Amino acid sequence: MGHLRRSEHASEPHRHYVFLAVAAAVLAILVLTLMPRAAAAGEAWKSILADGKQEFEESCVSCHGATGKGSGDYAGKLIAPPKDLTAIAVGNGGEFPFTRVFDIIAGEVEVPGHNTHQMPEFYNSLKAKDFKPGYLPAHVRVLELTHYLESIQDKPVD
Repeated sequence: MGHLRRSEHASEPHRHYVFLAVAAAVLAILVLTLMPRAAAAGEAWKSILADGKQEFEESCVSCHGATGKGSGDYAGKLIAPPKDLTAIAVGNGGEFPFTRVFDIIAGEVEVPGHNTHQMPEFYNSLKAKDFKPGYLPAHVRVLELTHYLESIQDKPVD
């Protein structure tokens, strides 16, 4: 029996190395599989922001301007000047009110100047294009636009 115990002890370092080799292999597999996913997630995020920017350029620039500061070509012709969309977070204590902005764009929250002849009901114009070739559903387009607006926020001045 003493002989078995010595061989058991002799195999302890071997087990340790096997465990380390297996752990290293698992870690390598995880790293190699997660890295492409992280890159893909980054690409997906870029795509969301690019689609939101495109929606902004097609639907908002004429009044809010290319920078979102309210300086579009039609800004001077409006009764109420367009809001500076880059200052939403600053005006909300440094936090971008994502759900509120989404609800405003979707027409769920009334805002002075919106839903008039000067600021048409934006969501309904998006909804009219649902299921047409080349258009995402309206709620997805509003979500992308909201993410884009979040991405162009001015940084708070300390």
